[in-house]
Amino acid sequence: MDCSNVKKITDVTDQIDYDDTRGGGQDDSKLVSCGQGGGYNELKNKYDKYFKNISGIPEKLIASIMCNCCKKLKPTGQERVSWLEFYKCMKGRLTLENHPKTIKKLNELIEYHKSRS
Repeated sequence: MDCSNVKKITDVTDQIDYDDTRGGGQDDSKLVSCGQGGGYNELKNKYDKYFKNISGIPEKLIASIMCNCCKKLKPTGQERVSWLEFYKCMKGRLTLENHPKTIKKLNELIEYHKSRS
């Protein structure tokens, strides 16, 4: 996976050829998929829902972080990676002094997923 020129979330997901054949499964909403077909893009959905409307958190930053965590954790459909693990990976790629709003949002998401596990 090449993360060097990632500018948008779709730059990440376009690198993975994956069809979700287990969609809607019992734990499906708790698991990350870095590539998704059929018109649904899980990573883009998370960006739009949690980061897009926060000033100072550009899509390029989140796309780059997501790309690196996809590369590290490899949640492409066969592996089972939880959102808790993925958000922790994302947070680990940032510093509080450079990205306080992003860290704050990731902390909220991590706490939410801890309470659900």
